[in-house]
Amino acid sequence: MLIPALLFRTMSRRAAKRFEHATTHPKDTQERLLLDILRRNQDTDYGHRYGFASIQTPEDYRRQVPVITYEDVREDMDRLVEGARNVFTAEDPALFSQTSGTTGVPKYIPVTPTCQGQAHSDVMKTWSYHATGSHPAVAGRRIVSLVSPAVEGHTPTGIPFGSASGQIYRDMAPMIRHFYAIPYEVFEISDYQAKYYAIMRMALTSDVGMICTANPSSILKMCDKANEFAEHIIRDIHDGTLWEGVDIGYLIRKILTPALKAKPSLARKLEKARTARDGVLKPVDYWPKLALIGCWKGGTVGHYLEKFPYWFNPDGHRDVPVRDWGYLSSEARGSVPLSDDSARGVLTVSTNYLEFVPAMEVEANPDDQSGWYFLTVDDLEDGGEYYIFFTTTGGLYRYDINDVVKVQGMYNNTPQIVFLRKGRGMTNLTGEKVSVNQVIEAHQRAAQKTGAIAAHFKAEADLHNSRYLFRVEFAGQIGEAMQRAFLKALDTSLKEVNIEYKSKRDSLRLGPPVLHVMREGWYEANRREQVANGKRAFQAKTVVLTADRQQTIEVRPQLINVVEMD
Repeated sequence: MLIPALLFRTMSRRAAKRFEHATTHPKDTQERLLLDILRRNQDTDYGHRYGFASIQTPEDYRRQVPVITYEDVREDMDRLVEGARNVFTAEDPALFSQTSGTTGVPKYIPVTPTCQGQAHSDVMKTWSYHATGSHPAVAGRRIVSLVSPAVEGHTPTGIPFGSASGQIYRDMAPMIRHFYAIPYEVFEISDYQAKYYAIMRMALTSDVGMICTANPSSILKMCDKANEFAEHIIRDIHDGTLWEGVDIGYLIRKILTPALKAKPSLARKLEKARTARDGVLKPVDYWPKLALIGCWKGGTVGHYLEKFPYWFNPDGHRDVPVRDWGYLSSEARGSVPLSDDSARGVLTVSTNYLEFVPAMEVEANPDDQSGWYFLTVDDLEDGGEYYIFFTTTGGLYRYDINDVVKVQGMYNNTPQIVFLRKGRGMTNLTGEKVSVNQVIEAHQRAAQKTGAIAAHFKAEADLHNSRYLFRVEFAGQIGEAMQRAFLKALDTSLKEVNIEYKSKRDSLRLGPPVLHVMREGWYEANRREQVANGKRAFQAKTVVLTADRQQTIEVRPQLINVVEMD
């Protein structure tokens, strides 16, 4: 593995040099990028509509092109998905990334060949260059990386939709693929229990130096499943088999089986380690040379890292360093972290044109953009909190992703940022991105399915338990059986209107929701309390969705029953 490692290091060094130059001259880099995007796409439908050909400066761009959300361009995006060409970009999409919309209809984010080109690949190569430079023990060892399937379906004209990272993983060159412990086919296993089993069955026989995946909850789930199925995994390692008790599927099992080798000495070592820990199998014992974990460290998922020592440093001998994976979404990658010391990363000035509005301005005028003052990368202040707006090579122009970021220092002349939270009307515990509209629709569907009417309701994100808590005041009295049925229907309905909520629930990263049945008059009591605290009567309202869980003791007088899922 030494020659591929040296080759990869050389390729990464070149990418890092290009990144250095871009971050040293961010203003020039950004303006060149913007004009290049506009010139290449000036003859598209969108380019004609907003006069791309006449735009010469960022000021022209702000004046002529509107800020948009996905819903603003859904009609055009639907045309693109159905086969129309030259809508947003001169290039045809190579792939659509599918993600949850604020309504029940998924979003399709176009990924063009340029999105897969050098500038974009430089971003992760730069991350890898700095990470392996700081942690040389990673070199020569395997990587455990988790991705979603490259293809989850096709548009009417045959364009695939799925995961861009999954496509990159599937299509990587053989000499690079050799670094990775998990065959791509494992990620196409549909049953999540079976998928985690196969991941850990393959990974436990590898000399792993690094784990890479965005969400730390996925890493904890890997550890938990390896321990839960330890007896079966150890037996499989001893015999060179793949347990028939998990639904892996005939074709994928056939592909994986030739790579399975009997390793009785390793199996005995793992069983001995497990016995020494009172029956708990931990990664510190099967990956003793793990040198780095790459995952998100901040935002609403940072608290998961508090559980890492239990698995990775139970004896207190050596903490495994964790480097943030960067601010990214289906729409764009926004930052590249270059050290382990925080969640901050350098803005991706060479791949996306970026605009910002101070968070206070947006939240003071959420529906009136005339009150927003747009800034560029050279205008940002250290410590400032901003909403971020993307223009991408995939065809999103001045896209309001509804994220709040904070500036934390500079790298060369480019700001470094951390992701703070989702913005107006959304919550996000572990990547599910639930919106107010989805909560309303889920309650309406649950009422239709069960006949129980929620007169008033509120959804609260329970960060500590990684689940949602629903407080509901029903119209009329209903029994506990119906309450339980309503909760189950609510969970199912939210899965129906939010594909990412479904994914996180199915993969066990989100726990089952809880229902708090509230007394009749709870809603009005809340309004009266707001008026008593100084709000005008017409302004007083119950918030439908909040990122903060209200302590149960505060609502105890209004709480008549707590219902959990079976």
